[in-house]
Amino acid sequence: MKIIGLFITVLGLFLMSSCDDDTEKSNNTVNNTTNNVTNNITNNLTNNTTNNVTNNTTNNNTNNNTGLDYEIIEEETRNVEGEMIHYQLLRILPEGKSPVYGFFAYPADVSEQIPCVMATMPYDVIDWTGEEVDENQALISTPVTVDQLLDTSFLYAFHDFAFFAAFGRFYTGESIENDVDDMAVSLDFLGVHEYVDNTRIGIYGGSWGGFESLYGAANSKIPPAAGVAYFPVSDFSEMVEHLITIPERVANAEKVAEYENFFAPYLERIYLTTGGAPGTEGADYTGYNRQHLVDNITTPFMIWHEMHDTLVPFEQSVKLAEELPEYINPIWYYYDEDLDLETEPLGHGFFSDTIYSFQIAWIFTRLARENQTIYTIHDQEKFNEFMSYIHSLSARGFDNTFIIPVLKTYMDSRVMMFQGEGLPIFAASEVLTEAFNTIWCLDPVISSAELEALFDSEILPSSQCR
Repeated sequence: MKIIGLFITVLGLFLMSSCDDDTEKSNNTVNNTTNNVTNNITNNLTNNTTNNVTNNTTNNNTNNNTGLDYEIIEEETRNVEGEMIHYQLLRILPEGKSPVYGFFAYPADVSEQIPCVMATMPYDVIDWTGEEVDENQALISTPVTVDQLLDTSFLYAFHDFAFFAAFGRFYTGESIENDVDDMAVSLDFLGVHEYVDNTRIGIYGGSWGGFESLYGAANSKIPPAAGVAYFPVSDFSEMVEHLITIPERVANAEKVAEYENFFAPYLERIYLTTGGAPGTEGADYTGYNRQHLVDNITTPFMIWHEMHDTLVPFEQSVKLAEELPEYINPIWYYYDEDLDLETEPLGHGFFSDTIYSFQIAWIFTRLARENQTIYTIHDQEKFNEFMSYIHSLSARGFDNTFIIPVLKTYMDSRVMMFQGEGLPIFAASEVLTEAFNTIWCLDPVISSAELEALFDSEILPSSQCR
């Protein structure tokens, strides 16, 4: 029953972490997709969630050895599909900064320090802070619920991990400095928490949450052990130059207006910190450019970015990977045609659900115990589609060896692929080896050990397809 619950919940996790697709909101209207994604998928799970121990507190001031003052706004222990999970709604109070709000969940029977994975949640609305800005936003947007966050927490509790959701509250209209503070403070809180092993913290996020993931890791006192960022902004000076020059590169007035309306709240947020566009009097992008990440990131990151992204330029991640190759491990999605801003819709472009499986393997292999089994989900059809894309790149003139660091996680003997109720569970290394043998038309076929040896030499098998 626990594995069935895991499968259902992982699907909910994938959707909740799908980067709050920016194309779903415009004119500073907060995207609420993540607030409703589990309504149907996790109904069975949610219906089996029961209150077991209740200990609601408000304004409970404590320090509790964290090095940061914080208040527990609410806490309970819930039975989620057989896993007893304790959660807290927190207000963290860093000195001289705005309060930071987070959802913290961990196995109720925790008796030692355990790994923790933190999700950056820039757009999700919360309604339990007591602040008027949140209460007003909750009247026009659906808040994320504790049940939804518990559904996500299940995956981590199942693996004896803690989970933390750091809320960026984009709708409050604050600055990128505040966004970075929210994430760095949250990581600092976890880094000294009595239940968290600060050598085994992970972080992930997408788009604006991808920026928060990168800059949170770069600015925290204790760097995470693993990170994932989907199509992140990494250099705000270059990002602003891209945005303010769109009228010079796009002839369609309606398209220009679409871009300007969409990005207006983002520029406002950036300018509150930097003082204006690059080159204007008083503008300063120190601490918010690629060089800051190059100088400060020591976390191994997996990054996904596709070439026709019209929200965050593909080149942002390409340059970051070139300048920080020891820590940035990219997955690129290439096209044979250049991006046309005149015709492409606003959005991050194509996304493969297989990347979510890579996310779990990337983070969990760096956080889990040496002998711990790691479960991720596997959709054979989508996985084959993605591997066929990787296979196609060489013939199209693209280097495909970028994928090797990510695929290496599948060679870890702890990673198992869960396909669904009643279906067999395979070792990820077996699934990956079979994909190469089949899609690359290998004859004779190679073994997992031979594939791993190729990866160790930083090469992929040569295709034998005719």
